[in-house]
Amino acid sequence: MKRYLFTAGIIFCLFLCVHITGCAQRQPGMVRDIHVLPQDALHYLDEPAQKLISPARQAELYEEFLVRFFSPWNRDKAMFGPQEVFRGLGWYQSRDIFGENNLPLPHGWIHEMREKSNTSGYPLLQSPGITVVHTSMRVLPTHKPVFFNPYLPGEGFPFDYMQNTLIPAGTPLLVTHASSDGEWVLAETDFAAGWIRQQELARVDSEFIRYYQEQILAGFITDGTPVRCMQGEFLVTGRVGMVLPMTRDQEHDDLWKVFVPARDHQGFARIIPATVSKKDCLKMPFPPEPDILAHILNSMMGQAYGWGGLYENRDCSALIKDIFTGLGIFLPRNSRAQAQAGHFISMDGLSAQEKKDMIAKLGKPWMTILYMPGHVMLYLGQDPVSRQAVVYHSIWGLRTWHPFQRQQGRWIIGRTVITSLEPGKEMTSLVRPQGLLVERISGMVLLN
Repeated sequence: MKRYLFTAGIIFCLFLCVHITGCAQRQPGMVRDIHVLPQDALHYLDEPAQKLISPARQAELYEEFLVRFFSPWNRDKAMFGPQEVFRGLGWYQSRDIFGENNLPLPHGWIHEMREKSNTSGYPLLQSPGITVVHTSMRVLPTHKPVFFNPYLPGEGFPFDYMQNTLIPAGTPLLVTHASSDGEWVLAETDFAAGWIRQQELARVDSEFIRYYQEQILAGFITDGTPVRCMQGEFLVTGRVGMVLPMTRDQEHDDLWKVFVPARDHQGFARIIPATVSKKDCLKMPFPPEPDILAHILNSMMGQAYGWGGLYENRDCSALIKDIFTGLGIFLPRNSRAQAQAGHFISMDGLSAQEKKDMIAKLGKPWMTILYMPGHVMLYLGQDPVSRQAVVYHSIWGLRTWHPFQRQQGRWIIGRTVITSLEPGKEMTSLVRPQGLLVERISGMVLLN
């Protein structure tokens, strides 16, 4: 009996310890790294004026970027086959899927999507276009969310599996198909294909394409920048990763004159002259200097995590892609493809300390992506105070477990932050070793 009571007492104490030290004293969404490490990218600059990439190499990469960016207007057939663009019809056919009310979707839902997708005869169209607003590209022609079991960790909101990616305004497209009701079209960018609403794009003709491609391009270094027409009325919100043409006649000292595409009453694109502050926008490609990159990172610091660009926020790979767009470096949209976008150095089979040593030795701060299956991070270098490696990333959460729980949980961070390679290591509830990011890192990607 005494042994039973002693054992029960130990278990009870452990239970209290886990819940008190792991939860009660910690603010929601916070881990020690976020308290201790300055959430300011400028803090990690070693040599602010040092060029991150040579002018010759940047020119090569920018030429490649231009080809990729305008490629939807310069190909004569669809790049994606029916197996890719209609993949969602197969994926969700036999899955238990849930709607926005956390209840199972009716069995006829996938049949409705199949009818609406108008799969026969793909591709029915070959029409160049351009986005006129920031638009969500969807897996199937619906704006409604689809979740897997929302009661499981890492599922439910915000993991809407209909969300493919966010496409900024001013992005060239090739429209290849239309839904049976005409509300949606299948469109391709330089990096993705999916369904977008008809009214969120405009058709372009050869004259528009020629004029658009002849202009200098501009990109944004500050997220959430208002772009206004010449009369001062708001047109669109500029965002990091967005590209607009810039006029060659610049008359203002503090404003750039840019072009914003708009949709006319017949569905064709027209150009609206607009202005944007020079402190928020630069000619592309940007000078490859760490202080400019730090400004970009700080403008997105703390932004809410956005699976697939949901609510115009960013997930990990969208964040990395947008960071390097202004430098004229094309990156794929998803994390697995980004691992192949430069010189990949494998770290499979290494211990956590061996990985840290390799990153410190071979990683180039600000130009190295650290990769693990399903997640990417930008390596900023060593923290000048603690001398540990620090990374910039958009992260949803950390894996946790408590006694008497049947399944792992998640400690939600849910935003863009600067952390070490071991955020949450002070948490007694963190799953070990898999809950430590460094344990799951499988390689690094050198971008230059």
